[in-house]
Amino acid sequence: MSNFESDSVSSLHKRWLFTNINPSSEKFSFLISILSLITNVALINFVITPHTLADFLVSFPIIAVVFSVTLVFDYLSLRGTPLNRFSKVLHVSAFANLLWTLTVIGGFISEFIINTNSLNINFVLQGMFMAIGLRIGIFVSVFGASLKRTIPISFIQPLIIFILFSFFYFNHIFYTNFAVYLFGSVILFIGVMWTVVVDRIGRPNFTSAFKILQAFLIAWTENKSDEMEKIAEAKASPKVVNTLIIKFKAEDQKDVSLVLPELHPGPFNPIGGSNLPFDIFKFYSDSAMVMHSISDHSLNIPSKKEVEKYLKSLNQVKHLETGTKCSIPITIIRNDCNCSGFALGKNVIILFSKSPSGMEDIPLEVKTDLENYAQQIGFDQIMIIDAHNSLGVKIEENDIKTLISIGKECLGNLKESAQYEFKIGYANSFQISDQISKDLYNVPDLGKGQFGVLAVSIKNEDYLLCWIDSNNMKNGIREKIALSLASQGFKIIEICTSDTHATSGKRNTKGYYTLGDITCESKIIDVFNSLATHAKKNLSHAKFDIFKTESQVMVMGTDQFDDYSNALEKSFQVTKIFLAITFVVYILMLLFT
Repeated sequence: MSNFESDSVSSLHKRWLFTNINPSSEKFSFLISILSLITNVALINFVITPHTLADFLVSFPIIAVVFSVTLVFDYLSLRGTPLNRFSKVLHVSAFANLLWTLTVIGGFISEFIINTNSLNINFVLQGMFMAIGLRIGIFVSVFGASLKRTIPISFIQPLIIFILFSFFYFNHIFYTNFAVYLFGSVILFIGVMWTVVVDRIGRPNFTSAFKILQAFLIAWTENKSDEMEKIAEAKASPKVVNTLIIKFKAEDQKDVSLVLPELHPGPFNPIGGSNLPFDIFKFYSDSAMVMHSISDHSLNIPSKKEVEKYLKSLNQVKHLETGTKCSIPITIIRNDCNCSGFALGKNVIILFSKSPSGMEDIPLEVKTDLENYAQQIGFDQIMIIDAHNSLGVKIEENDIKTLISIGKECLGNLKESAQYEFKIGYANSFQISDQISKDLYNVPDLGKGQFGVLAVSIKNEDYLLCWIDSNNMKNGIREKIALSLASQGFKIIEICTSDTHATSGKRNTKGYYTLGDITCESKIIDVFNSLATHAKKNLSHAKFDIFKTESQVMVMGTDQFDDYSNALEKSFQVTKIFLAITFVVYILMLLFT
């Protein structure tokens, strides 16, 4: 993985946090709006223009009912825009009303701090303009409405509410300080200019930043991938990728396949190849372990159409070798870098982990170096697997050198190792008790492929290769699973995840769930204990076949993520500037009105 690509993806992940700044439900949004209205009416009724409690009890219900009607008006007025949903209308009203209330409160605070001697009605009018400006920005950027359509719609709700305030509490409102209208107009102009500038910020790489935002939100919130996939596919490029398949055949058992696609699951649920491991798992009749290759996000498949194309290509296989012997698996640990491996004839499987400290995806240079070395010492094919079983930061140069070093040491040892006839047994979570399967169904931190265990018995020793269809694992779980299985006499080759992105698009700081975020550790350990027992019961003499496929598919490429990241970073910088200007205008408005 190139440093620049890694930085681009990291930048996108970092900004994901801002998608969580959103009310959790439409009911909560409506509650925020009503509480803001209560606060505004109470301030006007009891502070700005002293009235009685009876006046408040008369005015507020009417204002609340009219406000509710304006919500319906917003929804109908925005009909036909890409993201017009009543829930989102409620969210916008919550933000706008809350901003209005904070502006009124800020005006009162300014009275005590800078003694502006403003007419208190001005605070209410200032809040109205702030709410309108916010509505303009959201209706254009999120809903996808044009400016011509947005501006009048943005005025309606706040203006009606202000007129009601005036009807119940104010006289001669249009004879107040006209400077408020001037500054309010400046705030609205700033909001309009922000929409124009930010929407064009990604040019010439893409014409509209807001179109991408809207496509992303439709995919994320409504599980509709078409628009985002069109954008991703338009910027994708063709690439020939290899897939290595090791198929184990045993007596009275279903064939079991270890599959290593030269692709990366992603980009995020439900776009493109985000559920690729499970798609491959189903292709091999629910009897496969789909491993994470040495690949990065540039090798994401952009659309489901391309996924189907890739799956069809898996039928066009080239047979490389058949054999009945396997080496005894070995493990080398240096610092917190782990390398496990075993050989099958002239082919070798190498697995890397940095658990429990964790790491991001292993860079391509590790794969390139070890492939060259494996060929030099006489192996035909090398399957290099990133176990992806603990969270961590971008891998450092010293660790890269360590992985290469222990990888070469492991390859050298395996080349000199004797090979023996072997038995295999396989079990996955679909084959065990119904209750366990039900407990695992639709768990947010687990992909649909769930759990699998391959038992390999050599010279009366039982070795386990464990697999989970998940996006990584919480740190330390791997060690607990291994300890539990070792207590039953099993030796662990490795515990791998598929790095599925089907569990992404979640409301947390990472944007996805790792295994263990939702599913309790004891349940995970119990499942593996049960699968290991089942796999051991199924042990029988086996042989292997090695296959390879070449597939031409569209992949997203590095440039696409760079373009998104650059546009996003520029958008944040420009937004900061506009917010700073708005704040200065607001302070000046307090001083001069």
